Amino acid sequence: MVSTSRQSTTEDGGTQLMVRDARANIIEASWNLFKEKGYEGTTIDDIIAKAGIAKGTFYHHFQGKSALLGTLSDVFDEHYRELDAELDPAGSPVEQIQYLNRRMFGYIEQHIPVDLLSAQLASQLNERGDRSLVDQDRFYFAIHRKLVAKGQELGEITKDYSTHDIVRLYAMAERSMLYDWCLHQGSQPLVGEPTRIVAMVLSVFVRKI
Repeated sequence: MVSTSRQSTTEDGGTQLMVRDARANIIEASWNLFKEKGYEGTTIDDIIAKAGIAKGTFYHHFQGKSALLGTLSDVFDEHYRELDAELDPAGSPVEQIQYLNRRMFGYIEQHIPVDLLSAQLASQLNERGDRSLVDQDRFYFAIHRKLVAKGQELGEITKDYSTHDIVRLYAMAERSMLYDWCLHQGSQPLVGEPTRIVAMVLSVFVRKI
């Protein structure tokens, strides 16, 4: 599910083989197990065995199983990177933002159990939570800032608001739809009314030509 990797280099600058990042390996193993066995049914020992790591390695990266709930943002960002690679550089930034929303909401609906998304969203409200959903260093924010800035440069998106404020308000709209979907236990599709509402929010910033 998550395929982050990194390069390690020797002192003389020679590049060794790509090695899998231990943290990403733990995240991938944990979320696959959460989907398969449920969060409550998955133990830390299960995660360690599936990830093929030592127990000390697990605790080097995470304090416990609950800390993994916040890593759903890593899973989302990995999918955003895959979607980013599909975007046509010559395409409309507004249409591409809408495309990302439809594809991501579809991905969540198909691959992320409602109870796990609910747990992740709830963890963000905990005063000790890491607030990963609003971390401005996330790839989610980077790709949306890039597209909004490009839209402003091309005249598709208004410059009456800063790039930062447009992305902030748009992200609020997406999060509100996810919270609402969880409140209703996923009884309605995410790709439908929620994506239309998010598109309506985006349209506020689209210049009328």
